[in-house]
Amino acid sequence: MSCNIVKEYVSFSQKAIKKYLQMILGHYFDQDIYDDLINAYINTRYYHMYPMVDQRFEKNLVYYLKKSLENVKDDSKYRKKAKYMFSMFQYILYFDGVCECDSVRAIIAKVAKFRENELGLQDDEFEVKFYNQLKDDLLAKQEFIDKFKDKNFSINYIKVNNDRIFDCELEHNLKFSKLYSEYAIQKVFHNKDIEEQKLFILYSYVGVKILQDIIKGIYQKYYLVDYILALKDKPKKQKRLLNIIDNDITKEKLAFKISYTEYLENKEEVYRLTREGFHIAICLDDHFVWNEEAYVLLRVFTYIITDDEKLYDTLKDYFQVLYIPK
Repeated sequence: MSCNIVKEYVSFSQKAIKKYLQMILGHYFDQDIYDDLINAYINTRYYHMYPMVDQRFEKNLVYYLKKSLENVKDDSKYRKKAKYMFSMFQYILYFDGVCECDSVRAIIAKVAKFRENELGLQDDEFEVKFYNQLKDDLLAKQEFIDKFKDKNFSINYIKVNNDRIFDCELEHNLKFSKLYSEYAIQKVFHNKDIEEQKLFILYSYVGVKILQDIIKGIYQKYYLVDYILALKDKPKKQKRLLNIIDNDITKEKLAFKISYTEYLENKEEVYRLTREGFHIAICLDDHFVWNEEAYVLLRVFTYIITDDEKLYDTLKDYFQVLYIPK
């Protein structure tokens, strides 16, 4: 499955939010005001584009929602619509999983009361229709995330020396006949084609993990994943693989592990990936020599990985170095 996980989820959430506001506001819904609000919401909730003004996730969102309407045009009817849309957008925080509540039905009842008392909109079936729509959308979101799970695989997230960075290791739970030796099993499992297919599973799992972090307002976790540079010779397969994580949110949280030797043999491909916004974690090996030329070279990479403690001590003052023993 080659689905741009975060992009599709955010797109679904955005469409759902518009649907909720239209159901709530009726003719008071305004597309221009909605565009300002949803852009502020997506940029704050998912892209984390703006400075934190409050440690509470929901307070930060409300601040930037309000700020997005500062330049609303000076027209009494337009300002009234903006006021109503902002008021109702704050309830979206409950419907989109930002804020928790004891009863979503109680929140919907408050919305229904606002519609009747403030907007003069009355619909005896509103609460039931809205609840059913919300329930269907929440189920669709969960099903979307669940479809990337595979009972045969799991990810081991290994903390490196930096508490915010995790090395991702794909593990399998496959059962093999006792007729096959461990050597034979490992030989098959590490076959070149199998290794490439494993990346599809790995990227799907890590893509979902990044999405779940962002949904919870966790922005300071980053992940290291394997990559196979030889995929440059299989452009269609490479494109399908990269499509899983090819969005600004995921790319910012993820880095490809590439050995120094592989880099020397595929410099142009590595530089192409960096130009496309992918981060690279270069794994230093026996071919690496620390000198002035290497200092300039290493500045291209997001992370430097070494299993040599002395080299780690040498480089840590210049780069973001991760010590990962073999």
